[in-house]
Amino acid sequence: MYFIAGLILIITLWALIEQNLLMTTKYLITSTKLQKEFAKTSFIVLSDLHNHSFGKNNKRLLAKINKLSPDFIIVAGDMINKRQKCIPSNAFLLLQTLAKRYQIYYAFGNHEQYIEQIHKEKLQLPIESIDESNSTWVEYIERLTSSGIVFLDNESIIMTKDNSKIRISGVTVELEYYGNGSAS
Repeated sequence: MYFIAGLILIITLWALIEQNLLMTTKYLITSTKLQKEFAKTSFIVLSDLHNHSFGKNNKRLLAKINKLSPDFIIVAGDMINKRQKCIPSNAFLLLQTLAKRYQIYYAFGNHEQYIEQIHKEKLQLPIESIDESNSTWVEYIERLTSSGIVFLDNESIIMTKDNSKIRISGVTVELEYYGNGSAS
C-alpha cells in the first residue's frame, strides 16, 4: 500500500516538475537543396505550450529565445488550450511580445484546429455548447495577425534572401487523425 502511494506521489511530482522544465534542443539541418544564403539561418520552433508560462509573463522563455536570437520563429501549434479563452492568455501575451522582435509563422495544432472547427460550425450549435475559447478565437487571430504574425492554415509563404528562396508551410491535420479523433 505504501509502495503504491509513494509511486503515485513520485509520478505526480515528476508531472509538476516536467511542466516547468524549459529545454532547448539544437539541430543542424543540411541539404544540398538549401541555398547558401540560408546556410546560417536560425529559427526556433515553439509547440505545445498549452497556455503555460515559464516564469512571470514568460520571462524565462523570452530570455532564452532572445539569447538565441533566431532569424524567425515557427509556431507548430497547441499554444492555447481548447477550453480556455484565447485572450487574455499566456500564449497571446507571449506571441504579441515576440512579434515585436521576430517574424512568426503560426500553424495550427489540434487545439487551434478544434476551436477553428467549432467557430466555423457555431451557427449550427446551441449557444450553450460553445466554450470560452471560441468566444475570443476571432480576436486572437485578428490581433496576432495585426501584430505581424502569419497564420499558415494549409498555406505556404516564400521567404527570400538575395535571389534565393525557401518555402515555409503550415499543414493543418484534421482532428480525425489525432488519437481519439479530437483535440486532447
